[in-house]
This record gives sequence, C-alpha cells and structure tokens, in this order.
Amino acid sequence: MKKTEIVKLLTVINAAFPNMKISEATVSVWYELLGDLDFRVAQTAVKKILLESPYPPTIADIRKSAVDVSVPRKLSGAEAWGKVINAIHGYGSYGQEKALAALDATTAKVVRYMGWRELCTSEEPGVIRGQFLKMYQQVQKREEEDELLPAALKDDIAQICGNHDLRLIEGGKNDG
Repeated sequence: MKKTEIVKLLTVINAAFPNMKISEATVSVWYELLGDLDFRVAQTAVKKILLESPYPPTIADIRKSAVDVSVPRKLSGAEAWGKVINAIHGYGSYGQEKALAALDATTAKVVRYMGWRELCTSEEPGVIRGQFLKMYQQVQKREEEDELLPAALKDDIAQICGNHDLRLIEGGKNDG
C-alpha cells in the first residue's frame, strides 16, 4: 500500500469518527505497520470494522480484519478431526504420505506432531481426539498470530531471536 492510500483509509475513518486526530506521525506509523497490506483488502477490512464496531479501528483491528477478509475460513477443530478420521479409514496406518497430502496444512502439521501411526493404532480414540483438539487449537492460534504480523516485523523478530526464521519453523523444521 502507498502512503497516499493510508491517508485515504485514515480519511474514511476520520469521516466516521471526526474526533480522531491525524498527523504526519500517525500516517507514518500506520504506513509502517499496514503498508504491506493490499489497499483493497485494507479498505474492505476498515469498512467491515466500521460496520461492526462503535469505536475507531486500531492498527491491530485492521490487520485482524484484513486476515479475516482475505484468508479462507479455517476448519474448526471438530472439522479437522473429522478429516483425520476419514484419512485414517481411507489410507490406513501405512498410507501416511497420501493421508497427509489429503489434509490441509494445519491439520497435517498436528498429525505429524502426534504421529500418524499412533493416531491410527490408538485404542483410546476419545483421549486422542481430546489431545488433537487441544493441539489443533494451539497450532491454529499460533498461525493466526503469525499471519497478523507484517513480513518486515517477522524478519526483525527472527533476527532478535537469533536468526530463527519464523516462517521455517513449520512442522518442526528450523534452519537457524
């Protein structure tokens, strides 16, 4: 997004909330933290927030709403578990590669953490289901938090944390 587009967003917000003060510093901070977003996505996110909230949107609100409007709806834990059960029945304990390929990335990541064979051969399906749901929720939350951060900020955090690239930590892989 360009700085002029940030100004357009702030102008729309200011029209809805006339008491909001906009300065050059405001534009600069918003540009730094929202500039990586596509203007159309940000504009749609702002409109959505204005329709849903009686308060002026923050940068965090806009980033969260931008993810909501631009990322397909994620599976719930129960839906993901249903896919795992279908994969177990369809591929069996020896069909791990095909089963993982048939699952979405988040579900496949949790299955890798838990172990495909362990899921297939467990004699305690209720316990395994509970463990899966809890782990799925944690992984999904971490992924959502990661999606909210601009790429430049992810890079800064990675450098501060000892060059561990946050985007490569997926599935336990880490080059740092």
